[in-house]
Amino acid sequence: MFRNFTTWMVAVGVFWSSAVVAELAQGVSAGEVTESSAVIWSRYHRAATMIVAYTPATGVAELQEVRVRNSADDDFTAQVTLTNLEPDTRYRYAVSFRSGGKRSKRVAGTFRTAPAATVARDVTLLFSGDLAGQRYCRRQGVGYRIFEPMARLQADFFVANGDMIYADNDCPENGIEPGWKNIPANFPGVGNPSVDWLDAEVVAEVFNAHWRYNREDEHFRAFLASTPVYVQWDDHEVINDFGAPWASYPPQPERAGFANVVAAGRKSLFDYHPITRHPSEPDRIYRSFRWGQHVELFILDARSYRSLNADKDTHEKTMLGDQQLAWIKDALVTSDATWKIVSSDVPLSVPTGSQAGQYGHDAFAGSDTVPGFEKELAGLLKSLDAANVNNIVFIATDVHSAAQVRYTGDYDGDGDALSFHELIAGPLSAIRGRGIGVDPTFGPTKLYGEGGFFNFATVRVESGANARLRADVRDEMGMIRPGSELVLEPM
Repeated sequence: MFRNFTTWMVAVGVFWSSAVVAELAQGVSAGEVTESSAVIWSRYHRAATMIVAYTPATGVAELQEVRVRNSADDDFTAQVTLTNLEPDTRYRYAVSFRSGGKRSKRVAGTFRTAPAATVARDVTLLFSGDLAGQRYCRRQGVGYRIFEPMARLQADFFVANGDMIYADNDCPENGIEPGWKNIPANFPGVGNPSVDWLDAEVVAEVFNAHWRYNREDEHFRAFLASTPVYVQWDDHEVINDFGAPWASYPPQPERAGFANVVAAGRKSLFDYHPITRHPSEPDRIYRSFRWGQHVELFILDARSYRSLNADKDTHEKTMLGDQQLAWIKDALVTSDATWKIVSSDVPLSVPTGSQAGQYGHDAFAGSDTVPGFEKELAGLLKSLDAANVNNIVFIATDVHSAAQVRYTGDYDGDGDALSFHELIAGPLSAIRGRGIGVDPTFGPTKLYGEGGFFNFATVRVESGANARLRADVRDEMGMIRPGSELVLEPM
């Protein structure tokens, strides 16, 4: 037993050095945090036993330890679930690996468990996405420095909203932007003709190499060691504008092996993150987490069940699939959290999609001549309006620009209106958009919009009687962008 975490740190010899980086090059991470559990993740460079020691950061408590073997089948990643934790408590942990009688150096991390659903406490989250896109990879001498100000905020958690790798891009030394020099990587984009989609081992290595490369950034490692994460996927975790159920990839319909690409991309997502597999649906990505009296987070999956983007927008066309759609409708209606925060991997009213005229829009918004998935979104909003669900905030990335949008509409035709908000952020490090336009179908009003810079968003829900929600957008150096400070009062 140790009187405090500092004593424990000295006793177990936890530190970060060049030797540690060499051995645990992708660092450590916590995720899937609840009021009583958390998943701890790391990776070693060969077969070994991962050892996780943990204890509350303050007070006197017995040091506990759990172990698990990694596997070459999972690219030597490993994770353990810590259980029976105390709610609303900061924990410290240290990860090491034992192999062949030798033990690696230990790497430390920290997380706070969620407060119980009846407890009012301030909750701060960050969200963003779009990392290493279009050859904006780990910049020589700079790296992904945006994670430094993110770490300084000491948020309760980070929502990795999608496109946290660009598996269909590469990272050569020379970036697209003049003067941008990357730390070069030797992986191709998965869509490159040199990648044999029928060779499952080759395809898997493409995805794993992308995740390894991003995780080796010193700023990203430090951020993940201090801030737990909830992760979802978007298209670039696999390939641009994809849908998992599709028989082939529309831009390359003649190319065999698309199912292998999807399967490898999904497995790599699970291997490289602290994600709990659903007990009866192991590939399920949509899920929810409660953070005290005022916050519930809902994570959507817009890739696993979607119809072809080019399909006509009928009531049979789906992005979410029947089961997930029923789940989110019921979950939002029945939630008693003050604020329902829905993380969508595609925006609601921003038309997206490469070559949309040929392949259809990739997000919900469509147009007169190019289909989207508007009928499904209309059905969701109709249900929420009919149930008078208040205080819904969607968060999204994907469009490489920042925005804040208010929606007001009588979606069920009963004479009263539903009002909700959508917050958009990104990119972390990818091509910078020039700002966004919004489709008018669902009654959006753009409150703030800006492009041309790397960014992330903060959301803070206060624990006071008013339970206000405050949001803003911050640039690569952590500065709040003028006009982005939004204050919402709960209804």
